[in-house]
Amino acid sequence: MKFLTRLRKLALLLAATGWAATAFSAPQYTDKENALNLAEALDKGIYRNNLITSTFIQSVGKGRYFIKVILDNGAEHNWDLRQVRARSKNESLVLRKNQALLFPSEDSNDFAILAKSAFSRTALRAKVYTKRFGDSDVLAGQEINFGIHRFNLVDLLRLKPGRDEQGYPHHYVLDLENGQRELLSYLDAYHAMARKALIADPASVTPVLRSPYRIRSVKPIALGEMGPTGTGSFGVEMTFDRAVALQPGHFPFRFRENGNGKSGAHPRFVVEITAPNAVMEQSVGKIETLEFLRNIHVVSDSENPVRLLLRAAISPEVMNFPPQVEVLGSTVLVSFKKVVDQSVFDQQELAKQDLLLRQDRLLHRELSPEEVRTRNVYEERLREGDTLVHQARKATPFAKRFSLLSKAAGAYQEAAANSSTDGLLAEALRKRNVVMVKMPVLVITHAEHALRQRSLRDPGELRRLLEEAALLTRDKQLLQTIRRLLTHPKL
Repeated sequence: MKFLTRLRKLALLLAATGWAATAFSAPQYTDKENALNLAEALDKGIYRNNLITSTFIQSVGKGRYFIKVILDNGAEHNWDLRQVRARSKNESLVLRKNQALLFPSEDSNDFAILAKSAFSRTALRAKVYTKRFGDSDVLAGQEINFGIHRFNLVDLLRLKPGRDEQGYPHHYVLDLENGQRELLSYLDAYHAMARKALIADPASVTPVLRSPYRIRSVKPIALGEMGPTGTGSFGVEMTFDRAVALQPGHFPFRFRENGNGKSGAHPRFVVEITAPNAVMEQSVGKIETLEFLRNIHVVSDSENPVRLLLRAAISPEVMNFPPQVEVLGSTVLVSFKKVVDQSVFDQQELAKQDLLLRQDRLLHRELSPEEVRTRNVYEERLREGDTLVHQARKATPFAKRFSLLSKAAGAYQEAAANSSTDGLLAEALRKRNVVMVKMPVLVITHAEHALRQRSLRDPGELRRLLEEAALLTRDKQLLQTIRRLLTHPKL
């Protein structure tokens, strides 16, 4: 518990210092070309009910410039880029021709301009909105096409506007046909126009979601037969009222602390799979226990009324790999891997692995699609290596066994190259090292046995194996033994 408490404090500190480092990450001044373009954009605009009659740029040296603004009341202002950015967010600046000044990135002084009238015309004609989920959403980077019911304004609906992730206030409302409501800022509107997310012809895109999926049941899928490598699968089926026209990537997972841990005990954690465009109109039974999952149940997302969450209590050290999702008609199957690593017997090593896994779960509670892909490759290569090692134990002749072990070492090497944490890297390299240490010893044992026979079936093949074994080790005693065997009269 003390370790977890310290780790939480460290995470909070990093988050706080990280924010402080990026809050003003863009330079205070800008280059000459950008300054000239910005001055042109500001000219004849409005600042706090006063007309901007003239704009100039002024240098502070070393190619850095700020904007000088003269108002119709005679007041003069010197604005650096941080001040201009702040005024674009608090909307004390209004550009001519019904345009809005925006800074799309906190890391750059490059600016953009939204033609608000053009956006409104496009939104009013649009029948489909392609929503791209932002970085703060568990669905970050994913896109879904939604049918549009009506375009409106935040002020007209007397809604609390809120702000987007960059701090720009919301102005527009898209009420979607599935009952979902999207609030857009000027920056959101600019991005929507840039990526052509407002579509007038619904036949030009597919699928278009017009109503939410209604969940009907949640059923367990029992653990399958454990393979030779100690790995098996089990899962949970979510069945909906109709075929699901979404991709597996639309059902991401996150791993988080649920805040219900008892004092003095290990805190409880949950794994949570998100189901977008889904609602629960009637109670759905829960699953008490399924392998390392407990209290598996479905709840509505409190932050999004058209989204469900499949939750289960879990210990952070037991889920080595992310759950896999398959969309099969009206069923969404979430599969989990159960791994029994019988190669770790030493208790001290086991405790070390446990610590690394706990750190991984705390620091990687949400995985991006790329991280999930990398972990999938890692798991596949690790499983491939385990299977090859298992096949090698039974293989004859010896040359085939050696070849299988060599391929296993390569699979473990590739797994290591796709590792995303220290723990996963160590596990893959440990397995690779075990194989590579064994291979020269096995070749020497095989060669000594073969050379004791009255006749040697394939001297060339044995020499090749010994030469390959020599490349796998730096152990002086083993190398000396291999050299001695290579000078044997039968070779």
